[in-house]
Amino acid sequence: MKMMMDSYVLNAVKKIKLNIERIDDIISSINKLKETIESAKIMIENVIKISSVNTVNIQLKGVNLILNSLNDDIKKAKEKVRNLLDDYQIKNEDNNYITSEIIIKEEDVNEDIRILNSCEECISIYPGLRKYKNINNENEIKKCEIKINDKVIPFNYLHNFKAKGKYKIKYTFKNHLTNTTFMFKECSSLTNIDLSNFNTNNVIDMYGMFWKCSSLSNINLSNCNNSNVTNMKNMFFECSSLKNINLTNFNTNNVNNMDGMFWNCSSLTNIDLSYFNTNNVTNMEGMFYGCSSLRNINLSNFNTNNVINMSGMFQGCSSLTNINLSNFNTDNVKNMAFMFSGCSSLGNIDLSNFNTNNVIDIIGMFFGCSSLNKKNIITKDKKLLNNKNIF
Repeated sequence: MKMMMDSYVLNAVKKIKLNIERIDDIISSINKLKETIESAKIMIENVIKISSVNTVNIQLKGVNLILNSLNDDIKKAKEKVRNLLDDYQIKNEDNNYITSEIIIKEEDVNEDIRILNSCEECISIYPGLRKYKNINNENEIKKCEIKINDKVIPFNYLHNFKAKGKYKIKYTFKNHLTNTTFMFKECSSLTNIDLSNFNTNNVIDMYGMFWKCSSLSNINLSNCNNSNVTNMKNMFFECSSLKNINLTNFNTNNVNNMDGMFWNCSSLTNIDLSYFNTNNVTNMEGMFYGCSSLRNINLSNFNTNNVINMSGMFQGCSSLTNINLSNFNTDNVKNMAFMFSGCSSLGNIDLSNFNTNNVIDIIGMFFGCSSLNKKNIITKDKKLLNNKNIF
């Protein structure tokens, strides 16, 4: 019976995911009760001094016994809780997980399919890839439990699927990652991913996080905290099946690099980046390169005061008919080469606030913009209009 009760209690503890903060709250409440009893003790002692009543002495002894017992109970409670935490690793991180869905086709059966990346792993598979000391998250990712269809599998970056069909993968992290570089690089069978329960509070680098996830059609990033991220270069690089993405809760306050962030997201039809804070961004090179289905883009709150490189920023956005860049400050930009190259549907463009005084490379800025001519470009910048190499 006792064993059964112990098992029940332990399972209950696991189920409610008891955490340190809640335990400390309970202990704090007990300590407040202890303080109340201490106060009562002092009051009784004062009564004794005044009245010297024998019965009060008896009550005081009783209070001391209760107080000593309470102290013992607090110590035992703390010890039991700590033991439970050690045994079952019940921490805040238990809620730190990513869920995803992949589709295995007939030709993928019995093949080793990539389900997770790390920089170290990429280096061993692609020997030509340069090793960067600051983006190796091998040890961090290995503290991760992987479940496929609710069954725990041995940690590995590859998995051999024995049958075609849909599979759900859950990644539970035992610590908070600081780096998600190339985390799902070339996971080409990945179709859906939910990061709403993934703790990104400590992540600094998201370079190439979903690099070439070519089947990825849906990403839930609604609860991601990106407040410490500085690098989003190539984050959604060639996610060619991604049709829409909600980034309204993205915190980009500290990001300085958005180079190729949506490079070749060729199915993306519209994107609202009005919530983006780009105050610290210096590089927007190829940010929307190859987004050939993009019809609407909201950049109304973009702050480009510190941007140096805008080369190829909208290159190949062939469905874009209109774009409002009236708030762009280009005083510090040095490179605008091929910025709108291949925007063949662009009929007019307002560049009234553009300043190209510091631009060194402007070649092919409107190359392939077949619906656009100098008369359709609204600008006061004579250097820009007089340049023969922009078309």
